[in-house]
Amino acid sequence: MDLKNKRVTVMGLGLHGGAVGTIAWLVRQGASVLATDLKTEAELAPSLERLRKELGRKFKNVQFVLGVHREEDFRLTDMVVRNPAVPRKSKYLQIAHEAGIPIEMDSSLFFAACAALGATDIIGITGSKGKTTCTKVLAALLQAEDEEAHLVEVGTDGVSPLAELKHITPETTVVFELSSWRLEALAERKISPPVAVITSLYRDHLNTYESFEEYIETKQTIFRFQKKNGQVVLNADDAQLRAHDLETPGKRFWFSMRELPADAEGIFVRDGAVVIRLEGAESVLFPVHSIALPHEHERRNVLPGILLAYLREVRLKDIARGVRALERLPHRLETVREVQEVRYINDSAATMPDATIAALRSLAGERIVHILGGGDKALQFEELANAEAASVIRALIWLPGTATANMRAALKQAFGDAAPPAYEVATMPEAVQRATELAQPGDVVLLSPGATSFGLFLHEFDRGEQFRAAVDPL
Repeated sequence: MDLKNKRVTVMGLGLHGGAVGTIAWLVRQGASVLATDLKTEAELAPSLERLRKELGRKFKNVQFVLGVHREEDFRLTDMVVRNPAVPRKSKYLQIAHEAGIPIEMDSSLFFAACAALGATDIIGITGSKGKTTCTKVLAALLQAEDEEAHLVEVGTDGVSPLAELKHITPETTVVFELSSWRLEALAERKISPPVAVITSLYRDHLNTYESFEEYIETKQTIFRFQKKNGQVVLNADDAQLRAHDLETPGKRFWFSMRELPADAEGIFVRDGAVVIRLEGAESVLFPVHSIALPHEHERRNVLPGILLAYLREVRLKDIARGVRALERLPHRLETVREVQEVRYINDSAATMPDATIAALRSLAGERIVHILGGGDKALQFEELANAEAASVIRALIWLPGTATANMRAALKQAFGDAAPPAYEVATMPEAVQRATELAQPGDVVLLSPGATSFGLFLHEFDRGEQFRAAVDPL
C-alpha cells in the first residue's frame, strides 16, 4: 500500500496511545496526515506530547482539528483511519463512505502490511474478558524455550500494531489482541488470523452494538474467514460459546477447567492436572496449581497459551517453567497494599458486570468494602446484584457515573432488607478514604467497578492508577 503524498484523515486521537503509533507510522510512510478528535487540545495533552516525542521535527507535518469534526475532512481526503473507539455508524464515517473514501483501522492496515512483508504467522485473540491475560501468557510461553524467538505482541494496552511493523519479518510470529472494534475492520476486508482464540462472550459494548447477537457476530470474524488449515481455540466453560453453533472453517479446539466431552479435542483440567487431548490421545502435563495465578478464571485464560505452545512443540519443561513464572497483570485483582490487616485490591479493568462477578467469586467468604459504579454501556446488572447479595459485603461505595443509578437499583432489589450501608463519593481519594474508615482487620477493600471509567477518569487504567495513588500514603 503506497501512502506517499496521500491525504489521510485519522479520526480519534484518544488517550490510550494506539493512535500515536498509527499517526507516526502514516507520517513515516509519507502520508499527509490530519488528526481530528472531539476532545480538546488540553484533554489530549498526554497523547499530543507522546506524538511530539515520537515524531520529533516531523510533528509539525501533522495537522490537528480538535474539539470538533469537520465534514470536509472526511470528504476531501484519500483515506480515513478510524480509532478503534470510534463507532462504526458515526455520521462522519458515513460521509466518507458516501464519498467513496476507503475507511481503514490500524488492524486492517497491519494485516495488509504483514501480507506485503510475507509475515503470515498471526495468532489473534479476542474475548469480552481475559484476552489481554491470554495474549500476554501466549507470548511468554512461545518465548519460554528461546527468549530470542522472533515474536511480536501487539494490540495490548497502549501497544500500537503499526508501530511494531518495523520489527516484523517473514519469520515473525505475531500475537495480536483483537477487540471487537478492530475485528469490525477485518470483517469488511474478509480477513481472519490463521490461528484464533476466543476467551469469553459476555454482554458488553451494547451502547455500541444494536444487540448482543450483533456483538457476537462481530467476534466471530476472528475465525470466519480462515482457511481449512486454520485453528480456533474456544472456551468450553462459556455458555454463549457452547450455545452458538459456530461454523469454524478450520480445526476446532476447546479449553476448560473441567473435563471435556470425549469427542472434543483441546486442553482441560481433570483431577487437579492439566491434560491435552489430540486425536483421541491424552497427555497429562502438570498440576493445575503449577500455574502461578491463583484464581480459576485466571487459570482458565492461561490454558489456550499452554495448548498453542504445545502444538508448536515448545518443550513441556519450558511451558511448565513459564506458567510457574507468570505474574498477574496490573489492574486485574492486583493487591496494591496491605495496611493494618486490610488488603486493598485494584480490579479497575473490570469494566463490565461479569468481570466484577468473577472478582467477587474469587474473594468468596471474605468481607469486602466494595468500590463500584461508573459509566453505562447499556448492560444489565441483575446477575451482578445477585453476586453481591451472595457475598460478604460490609459496605458499598459508589463512584459517580451514568450506570450507577441502575446498578444501585438492581442491588437494592437483590439485597432487600439486608442491604449493607452505601455511600456516594465524588472522587477516588474520597472513595479510598471512606473505605479505609469502614474497613476492619481482615477485610478487603475492592475496587471492581463493573462499569466504564468515562467521565470521572481518562480510562480504566487511570482509574486504577488513581486508586493506587490514594492507597500508597495510607
